[in-house]
Amino acid sequence: MLRNPLIIATVGGLGLNLLGIHLPEFVMATVQRLGTASIALGLIAVGAGLRLTGTVVERPTLAWWLAVKLIAAPAVAWLIATRCALPPLQREIAILFAALPTASSAYILAVRMGGNGAIVAFLISAGTVISAVTLPVWIGIAR
Repeated sequence: MLRNPLIIATVGGLGLNLLGIHLPEFVMATVQRLGTASIALGLIAVGAGLRLTGTVVERPTLAWWLAVKLIAAPAVAWLIATRCALPPLQREIAILFAALPTASSAYILAVRMGGNGAIVAFLISAGTVISAVTLPVWIGIAR
């Protein structure tokens, strides 16, 4: 976990914030532009890494993980939010965040850290397509 770039960036940003150190304006503008571009570049990288042929053997496992991510996780979030008697808005936010598909940054991290990029790309792509059906259902349940 110490090599994870997202954790390093988060800890670094928190450290600078706690110390009251602010980056110069031109650095902030550059970093904001890079951050905006990174979303599109992450999606392009996922598309480039998508391989449908390498996922045949793992299809039951991939289906399991998609079901956990898109059905079980929001169901658990609903259960916890209901048991904790969260206000309606907070309950809806918790359920919807749990129901979202996997972010494209997972592919970049998997590849950079030696994971199976093709499988992660498939999970992100399939999860995004399937969430077009599951997300409206969870929105209805959350309300």
